[in-house]
Amino acid sequence: MENALDDQTILASEENFGNVTVCPGGVVHINLAHLTVKFLPSDFVRFSDLISKARLKFDPPRPGKGKPKLHVVSDAVPCDVGHHDKDKD
Repeated sequence: MENALDDQTILASEENFGNVTVCPGGVVHINLAHLTVKFLPSDFVRFSDLISKARLKFDPPRPGKGKPKLHVVSDAVPCDVGHHDKDKD
């Protein structure tokens, strides 16, 4: 099977995250693990300006004191947390 990026130019790439490519027709592709967004050149410029402005104002949360907290996000059906089989005691 032929590589889908053979006819595209890679503009940026981040290992295990995604890449940004441009095809011969000028469409810019933002490729993430489960998402691909395609922009016309002028819309890509507007989008990148929007993201740049947001990044300048973004203040990531800083870890609090004490033990770090883990937040798990999953599409999986939750298991029976807290289920206790009295017959196994």
